[in-house]
Amino acid sequence: MRPGLASWMALTSMVLLACSSPAPATLEFVDQNPARPRLGEITTLRFRAVDSRGMPQAGTQVRFSLQSEVPGVQLSPAEGTTNPGDGIVSMQVTATGGRVTSVVVVASAGEGAEAKSVISPVISFAGTNSSSRQLTFQCGSWSGEASGLHHALGAWDEARSLIAGVKVNCIAHVGDRNGDGIEGAQVSFLTEAGTIGPTATSLTDVVGNAQVLYKTSLPLPQDVDPGEFTWNPTNDATHTGEYLAPLWMQPFLWEQNPLAAHGTPAQPQSNRPEPQRADPIRPNKINNPRDNLVALIAVTSGEEAFSDDNNNGQWDTGEAFVDLTEPFVDNNDNGTWDAGERFVDTNGNGRWDGKNGVHDTSTLIWVQERILWTGVPHSLDRPDTVRQISPPPPATNVAIDHFGSASATFLVADPWFNMIAQNSQGDGCNSGAEGPIEIEPAITGAVPLTYPSYAVVRYLIKDKHDVSQEPQPGPFPQPIPWKSDAVCTYTAAQLDGHKVQVVAPTVTGTVL
Repeated sequence: MRPGLASWMALTSMVLLACSSPAPATLEFVDQNPARPRLGEITTLRFRAVDSRGMPQAGTQVRFSLQSEVPGVQLSPAEGTTNPGDGIVSMQVTATGGRVTSVVVVASAGEGAEAKSVISPVISFAGTNSSSRQLTFQCGSWSGEASGLHHALGAWDEARSLIAGVKVNCIAHVGDRNGDGIEGAQVSFLTEAGTIGPTATSLTDVVGNAQVLYKTSLPLPQDVDPGEFTWNPTNDATHTGEYLAPLWMQPFLWEQNPLAAHGTPAQPQSNRPEPQRADPIRPNKINNPRDNLVALIAVTSGEEAFSDDNNNGQWDTGEAFVDLTEPFVDNNDNGTWDAGERFVDTNGNGRWDGKNGVHDTSTLIWVQERILWTGVPHSLDRPDTVRQISPPPPATNVAIDHFGSASATFLVADPWFNMIAQNSQGDGCNSGAEGPIEIEPAITGAVPLTYPSYAVVRYLIKDKHDVSQEPQPGPFPQPIPWKSDAVCTYTAAQLDGHKVQVVAPTVTGTVL
């Protein structure tokens, strides 16, 4: 070889070596954005090359691949070069199709013994749309957020005057068809009575919950005619199929005069007449439980629920689906829109529309919640709304042994034949004793899960003698009379609720 040619080849080799991609000492995963992508969205991953000094390494060629091949997942680009300064290289991952999927990206650099690689955390792609099957809406919470329990608010005083500002948190949960909560979904709320605020729109949080504060206020619930509960409500093109009253009101046990019918055999599988009574204070008013049943709805964008029989992540002809009407507030509980009721005009045609008979992959989905406004019985209401059960009327001459006790039971309803709102574990009967006795609830620490037409209230009347004293006090020389007008306290709301009191029927007797 000629000397000049050898020198030129040596110089070329040095230049090529200097320009080749150096192998880093390590590769590291930096971050992912967004962290919770949905199907069809792009998520960006960043990796960094670090040299032997622990400094960012620029100019490193990094290759990208999936740890395991997953259909419908695309990587772009397949390789990239780390940046000057920070040593970072970026790539993007997209998942298409209708099924939720998870992937792991492998970043590699160098060859042979100098090869380095790092894997990303698991990247999970959730479903795309909110599903009407996964949209829930409940007011109050007990076992955690979105766990509805507190169905009733104390909204009326005994004179039928509104107590404004009684409040409860209401939570809508938005999820996709696979049950994953959807973050950032916009949920709108409408109500028959009271107010929702501070706005009627909320965004879901990281688990898919959107919370609003509900308060009693004007407008008032709509007075409705007494109806009849059936297990087979109308469900057609213009009717939703909702029950006349929610099952937590136990409408399957309704009687026209529920307190008078207490103790008679129940007929839950038959159609049940709604309780009703003439209001003794307001002229020409017939009270029934649904007069104070308030309808609320939560609305968001999404898809109508369907049965994915072939598991391909999309609706196909012949698969069953839930056909929704346009959203509306059902003031009179009849399962369809009536003039004067608020609605959302989904298609913008200026009128309310029922079910359209086709599966909608993108529409307004909605769900209904209902809560009760309850009152307190006036003295004029007591003949219909308070009934002594045990000891049986007239409940006199009840003998209590030394250190003993007697139990008492009575029924109580509000003026509309609803159970009075009870929102504290401390609610119950605990005062109103005269003589050597004391009164305490028979059951403590409970909050009702249902609101039937009346409450069965139990309390104990106990000898006030203290059995723990030494020496123990002996019996009275002769029986001492006592009187119980038990005062029972009820909390109007879970959030800063005021308290109301109802006096139980009088019970009298003696204690030894």
